[in-house]
Amino acid sequence: MKYKVVITAPINEDGLKLLEKEADVFMFPKPPTEEELKRAVADADALLVTMNVENVNRDVIYSAPKLKIIARHGVGYDNVDVKAASERGIWVTTAPVLNETVADQAFALLLTLAKRTCEANNFMKSKKWTVRDPFIFQGVDVWGKTIGIIGLGRIGYAIAERAKGFKMKIVYTDIVRKRELEEKLGIEYKTLEELLKESDFIIISCSLTEQTRGLIGEKELKMMKKTAYLINVARGPIVDHKALIKALKEKWIAGAGLDVFYKEPLPLDDPILELENVILTPHIASNTIENRKRLAVTAAQEILRVLHGEQPLYPIK
Repeated sequence: MKYKVVITAPINEDGLKLLEKEADVFMFPKPPTEEELKRAVADADALLVTMNVENVNRDVIYSAPKLKIIARHGVGYDNVDVKAASERGIWVTTAPVLNETVADQAFALLLTLAKRTCEANNFMKSKKWTVRDPFIFQGVDVWGKTIGIIGLGRIGYAIAERAKGFKMKIVYTDIVRKRELEEKLGIEYKTLEELLKESDFIIISCSLTEQTRGLIGEKELKMMKKTAYLINVARGPIVDHKALIKALKEKWIAGAGLDVFYKEPLPLDDPILELENVILTPHIASNTIENRKRLAVTAAQEILRVLHGEQPLYPIK
């Protein structure tokens, strides 16, 4: 008798083929509602959670008596009730293979903000360039500036490596000080307050937890330099959205680059969409052809390990 695997939204075909060799796979065409998910997992052995919008809560987990593993197609697991899964003896795993790809997006946002690339592109496509102006769209240098990284995990480390190549001064904050990495990369540990006050570019790359939810609010935004930029490639709720809009409107900071939001998709009437000093991308930091394949294959392999009675490589502890 084959296993049953439920997938909450489409994944790369390489991962899908791995699962289909040993299991009957039911894949939703788009993220399901809670009731749809409960019905689907009622007789499932494994659940692959493709995105971060599915609500894999206690009720869902307890409606699946045969479930052995919940595999995340990524590194964030804030939409999975890990405590409930642990109570049931269900593995929860991640796929930590997107670090370099997400770090690329963080730097893409940083460079685009610094060089005002989006504004210049829109200007050109509006056919407004009629005079050569040496002062138009003046940006700021990246090299020699201070970058502050909030969360020096795998993604934060990859961001620091890129910053080193751009000859930036690198500071970081984390719940755990990492002296070996400080020495290896030539970076400095700072408190959050020190980092906010000193950095020219601040990148958020920490996990969303109860401790980090709302970490950056009005008080923290006012600590930043008026010339500084805030970039978030982690999770939207780490930043107080209303406070950020106020900070951008009132020019407490120079600008922001966001790939994640308090609600996804972002409501179409959200006032942040009207602001000029922010760059927005629809949670695409991990969306490359190569990485989507890596994520799908890694999640599928974790599921198969557990179904074969083995321990997964990337469990949440």
